[in-house]
Amino acid sequence: MVQALLFLFLGLAGSAGPAHFGMRVLSFRQQLDKGLAFAPGTEEGGLAYSWWLMRFAQRRLGDPALRQFGTIAGVMGWITLVGITGTAICIAANMRT
Repeated sequence: MVQALLFLFLGLAGSAGPAHFGMRVLSFRQQLDKGLAFAPGTEEGGLAYSWWLMRFAQRRLGDPALRQFGTIAGVMGWITLVGITGTAICIAANMRT
């Protein structure tokens, strides 16, 4: 159970989750303010926009600030995903025993 809490705090409740969501907001606002094109399905933000950032697709738009915000959001998103996955695996393993 300790490992599950470690993964949970690393990925979701620690710094990675809040950093991902904070940088995602900055990325979204930068893209709106600069009038840069959104990928289909990402105009409303949400999970589709997060996934778009986690695939580092913002680099193609060429805006330096968006590239910085998006890269941080993408890296933190992957850490969050690993943390959530690790939490689920640890909880599932503890339920079996």
